[in-house]
Amino acid sequence: MLRAVGLTHGHYECRSLDETLPVFTELLAMRVLERGNGTAVVRHPNTEWQLVVHEAGAGAPDKPHNNHYGVRVARAEEVDAAHRYLLANKDRFALRRISPPRSQHFARSVYFVEPGGNTLEIEHYDAQAIAEGRTIARPHWERELPEAEFSGRGYVPQALTHGTLECDDKEASAAFYRDVLGLQIAGGGRLSIYIKHAASPWYIVVLPIPRRKKFLSPASRFTLTMASADAVAEAHRELRSAQGVTELGAIEERDGRTSFLFADLNRNWWEIGDSHHLR
Repeated sequence: MLRAVGLTHGHYECRSLDETLPVFTELLAMRVLERGNGTAVVRHPNTEWQLVVHEAGAGAPDKPHNNHYGVRVARAEEVDAAHRYLLANKDRFALRRISPPRSQHFARSVYFVEPGGNTLEIEHYDAQAIAEGRTIARPHWERELPEAEFSGRGYVPQALTHGTLECDDKEASAAFYRDVLGLQIAGGGRLSIYIKHAASPWYIVVLPIPRRKKFLSPASRFTLTMASADAVAEAHRELRSAQGVTELGAIEERDGRTSFLFADLNRNWWEIGDSHHLR
């Protein structure tokens, strides 16, 4: 079992940084930390998890709805306000498929597709979910971001809370993510499971999808960070013999950082890297 120090990054493929980055900054309250060479790193001020955005050009495909990222607001009425704001600014941000607000499993959400071909979610979790023991529903922030720091929209994203993955078999996937990658099973229901690292609140929703048709490229992946380059090498040796690894890339060293990519039993991509700065 891998012993990562954190689930530290998501990777996100878009068509144009100029089109997609304003969606993150103007609609989701995130900030651009770095930009260069067709890549940008964005982060919400309440979330240490970083999102690495890769520019892939006009030919980058639309991603399945079940491969999306979500932010959370503090109050249910903010989801409806977000829906109104998205509709009013649909043309300005070249948004597509803005869903009506919907409620299910103690959550209220609105989904939309940004011009890079990715679905994004703005959600709120009802307090009843926390009362019933759903740990993922707890606030992911210590300090609520005030409206003054994101004014004029009627809603304030308080954290980047989750990403999502498709899988073929729920139970087999849960076993792999727990017993091979060392992640926690943080809940789930009849359909989905939630996986996370013990050190942080953000999580990944894993959804079984029959007859999957679209698969992500390595540009859409999650990063598990190890304590050292030696730990990365040890993880590579361990995954060589692990059941459920469908593709294993070579260890690479770049800009003082050691890492490698692999595909899991669901053909979803992951990165294992050391704690040096990620590019």
